Amino acid sequence: MSSLSQVLAFQRILKDSSAVRLLTATNAPFVLATVAVHFGDSPTARPASELYELMAADLAVLRQNGMDLPKTPAEYCTDWVRSRWLMRKAGNQRTGELLEPSTDALSALHTVQSWEKPCSSVTASRLESISEALGSLARDTDPNISSRLERLQLERDRLDREIERVSRGDFELPSPDLVSERIGDILTSASSVPADFARVRHEFEVLNRTLRRQLLDPDSTRGDVLDDIFTGVDVISSSEAGRSFNGFYSIITDPERSAYIDNWIDKILSSESARELDPETRVSLRRLIRDMEESGAEVNSVMTGLARSLRHYVASEQFAEDRRMIELIRETRALAADAVEKFELSAIHAMETPLQRIGMSIQSVSSIVLTNPGEEIVEGETAVNAPQALDVKELLSAVRQSEIDLEELINSVRDTVTSGTGQATISQVLTRHPATQGLGSIVGLLHLGLKYGIPSGRAGEVSWEEGDSTRRATIDQYSFDVTSLEEM
Repeated sequence: MSSLSQVLAFQRILKDSSAVRLLTATNAPFVLATVAVHFGDSPTARPASELYELMAADLAVLRQNGMDLPKTPAEYCTDWVRSRWLMRKAGNQRTGELLEPSTDALSALHTVQSWEKPCSSVTASRLESISEALGSLARDTDPNISSRLERLQLERDRLDREIERVSRGDFELPSPDLVSERIGDILTSASSVPADFARVRHEFEVLNRTLRRQLLDPDSTRGDVLDDIFTGVDVISSSEAGRSFNGFYSIITDPERSAYIDNWIDKILSSESARELDPETRVSLRRLIRDMEESGAEVNSVMTGLARSLRHYVASEQFAEDRRMIELIRETRALAADAVEKFELSAIHAMETPLQRIGMSIQSVSSIVLTNPGEEIVEGETAVNAPQALDVKELLSAVRQSEIDLEELINSVRDTVTSGTGQATISQVLTRHPATQGLGSIVGLLHLGLKYGIPSGRAGEVSWEEGDSTRRATIDQYSFDVTSLEEM
């Protein structure tokens, strides 16, 4: 490839890549920090209103430290969506609009994080992994029976010698530095998975739009797609991206393989050589497979949801109406072209027949008058209820019929502990992550404290929103640390 072609290719990439534009943006640190802090290592879509609240708290702190960030969270998110750093998604009635980082934003974040904590690829464990992969590929692609048997015989002899040495007690445990090096290689390899999941989700959505266009296009491809759908073929799952993802997802969700991996991680973290690992590395290794399972489940849900929506669209009346509309548009264009040619008219010739506009009229948003809540006058004094002592068991039985999102609470505890000093109380968890289920969140945190926390022997005040009012209670404070996270 010539220098000219390379220059032109790099010029096109630098001009069109959203990741490059993010790295060179003025507020790039704020964008990257928002993605890293509020979406985490396994980025999933979250409600826009929730993200706005978190960003508002961030902006208040950043502005106090002299940073020039004049816009509101909603304005920043709108700009980032236009720049293709965030993607908007339709939510449900409870969540509203959703936002998630794009593939380019995750790629830029991964690049900057690799600069912050460079990980050398020139390691013995990395070379050993490459050698094992090459040897396995050479063995699997060899069609010769004798050479395959020879390799298997050599491998069996090596294993026999290894078994004999271990039976004599002739083996050496890896040093803490070597254990840390190997774990670093594992986490580095896994760090690119979130960006890959985002890319696969985007490929599925693009494929869904492409298939819908093919269904409406009156050429030969429409019949092929329709035949596949009517015969029960999952065209999205059977695509190249679908087959690749299904292969990965079938392995990560295999119960036997997951049990083996969890057992290996437990043995690694409980070994003497891993005692010197920092808490962040231990938590990352502990959550390695769990994060992949959660992200994979989300991608699988997107894939199956798009496939189900496509089948429903084909069987619905909307599909027939859309096809009929496309045919009418094409017929109209053909008649217009024939009329222009027959009567020798210009395509922009003004017609004498007046057109009557029908339908609803569109008005400017500025013409809408909003209601000012401050104009309402509240008469009477606010009733203040005296605090009462409640038993934790009574609270647990009172909300037993409700469903508390313990998964959300565990993630909140984990985020507060790992982002702080390594220890956090219930009040500190609620300060960082407000109670989304009101009293249910408080009871859920008490349940986690009773089961995994450390009693502090002192009481503290917590608060939560209930309707239009703020509720407060004084509860026993429990502390969570890294050990608590490992037990959860």
